[in-house]
Amino acid sequence: MKKSFVKKKLIALCVSIALVVCFVATVAISFIPHRVSNELTVDEAQKIISDTIKELPRDTLGVAMQKTADSFALTINSIEYGPNKDVIVDCSYSVVDIKTLYNTHKEDMFNKVCTQYFDNVESGNMNNATALSISLFSDVNSYIADTTDVSGDITVKIYETSKGVFSLYLSDETVNTLTGGGVDVLNDIKNVKTVKYLGNDVDITNNNTIRTSIEYLFGFDNYDSSEPATGNAIRKWCIDFADEFKRNFINDDHWLYLVQGLGTTLAITCLAGVMGIVLGFVVSIIRCTNETTGKFYIIDGICRFYLTVVRGTPVMVQLLIIYFVILLPIGLPKFVSAVLCFGLNSGAYVAEIVRGGIMSVDKGQMEAGRSLGFNYAQSMIYFIIPQAFKAVLPSLANEFITLLKESSVAFYIGVADLTQGGLKIRSLTYSNFMPLIAVALVYLAIVLILTKLVGLLERRLRKSEH
Repeated sequence: MKKSFVKKKLIALCVSIALVVCFVATVAISFIPHRVSNELTVDEAQKIISDTIKELPRDTLGVAMQKTADSFALTINSIEYGPNKDVIVDCSYSVVDIKTLYNTHKEDMFNKVCTQYFDNVESGNMNNATALSISLFSDVNSYIADTTDVSGDITVKIYETSKGVFSLYLSDETVNTLTGGGVDVLNDIKNVKTVKYLGNDVDITNNNTIRTSIEYLFGFDNYDSSEPATGNAIRKWCIDFADEFKRNFINDDHWLYLVQGLGTTLAITCLAGVMGIVLGFVVSIIRCTNETTGKFYIIDGICRFYLTVVRGTPVMVQLLIIYFVILLPIGLPKFVSAVLCFGLNSGAYVAEIVRGGIMSVDKGQMEAGRSLGFNYAQSMIYFIIPQAFKAVLPSLANEFITLLKESSVAFYIGVADLTQGGLKIRSLTYSNFMPLIAVALVYLAIVLILTKLVGLLERRLRKSEH
């Protein structure tokens, strides 16, 4: 039987090692550089970039972008090959300065469109964004003829999306630069909220027809601004995970929110734990004394009421009542409110744990102490409580673990604890997965450490029994 058990453990260990080795090998292989299958010539790279830019404008209405694409000129300066099936192209460009054109004639274009729009409204005619755009065709053509070009240098990426098929990475920055500021123009059009009509400001926040008529002239066909997927899926996942980790924790030292929050959480837990143990022992001794001697009847009633209320209501509700109803009006800080709430809550559960331990001690121990000349209080202190404490110590340690986890609701009153630190990172990065998982893992790590210590304590106590 013993040999069979050892054999099963060895098999499980070997399988685990094999799985770990396979995973590590897969990740390592995925990070081996993936080069393009065929190198690009200068002419091929130039054609890919030029053709892609010239395909961006709308086919019919995008007159401004069409003129911009027609004027687009490109010179390749250098070509380098990256590790992820990417070609890094440094180039010089020249294109109509569409952003300057728009900024210079923005007021004239909107005034003309608005005048025609509101004239149609007054005369009862239907307004159509396409018709309004057509009325500006000749004007925009004349604007372009009088606009100078803008030139400069830019580095773009071309990816091999499949064997022998290359695609330009159309990031917003690349499109904006190679169209003379076209993306900036579209963003500005979308943000226009008021226009002039007969010298008065008119709100067009909920009127898309006017903005759309201008947008048509400067618009693109839909393009995908996401980086092309190349290489191994595991490699891509690892890179994305690393980028997400850096964005959530490394950038701007976001990890400090977790460290500071962890310090606050541990401080609340330790202070509340000490308060709970002291309060719990006092309450349990009062209750046990009343049950044994009949003394402290009134105080015992108060203790019973305290236990009933605390154990019968959620800790979050207790926290909100203690802070907003009791302590906030007198100006006590949030941290004190959290410690007081969790201390009172923990004290109720510790009281019942300790009371159970005291009641489990044989009555003969009290009688032995009294027969030796000790009074009731001395017998409790020297005989009963030490034995009860030893019996309930593992349960008290588990209560401390529970208290640690329950303290996570302190963020409801604005305490900058560990949970609040994760939520702060989440609000800055708009990422749900990474900050919340990080908070959960920190709690899990602390609980595992405490659980291990409790296990060692229990084994030590069992040895001492022998």
